[in-house]
Amino acid sequence: MRRVLYRLYLHLMKARIDLGQWTYLFYLSRRKAELAASDLSYLNLQGANLRHANLREANLRHCDLIGADITGADLSGADLTRARITAEQLAQAASLAGATLPDGTIQI
Repeated sequence: MRRVLYRLYLHLMKARIDLGQWTYLFYLSRRKAELAASDLSYLNLQGANLRHANLREANLRHCDLIGADITGADLSGADLTRARITAEQLAQAASLAGATLPDGTIQI
C-alpha cells in the first residue's frame, strides 16, 4: 500500500511541476515585450515562444533554451554564458551585438 501511495504522490508532483512549467512558459510568451534586462538565469525555457522578444541586456546565464523559438529576438548585450542553445537558434536572432555567447566570447 505504501508503494502505491508513494507512486501516486510522485505522479501528482510531476503533474504539478509540468503544469507549473507550462504556465510559466505561457506567461513568458505573453510578456515577451517586458523581458529587457530581466534575470532569467538558470531557468528551463525549453520550447518557450520568445519570437521577436526584447531580451536586450537580459541575464540568460546557464539557461536551457534548447527548442525555444527566438526567431527575430533582440539579444543585444545579453549574457548567454553557459546557456544551452544551438548555433542555429543564435543565427535566427535579430541581433547579437555585444552579447556574451555560451562559450564566453563577446559578439561584435
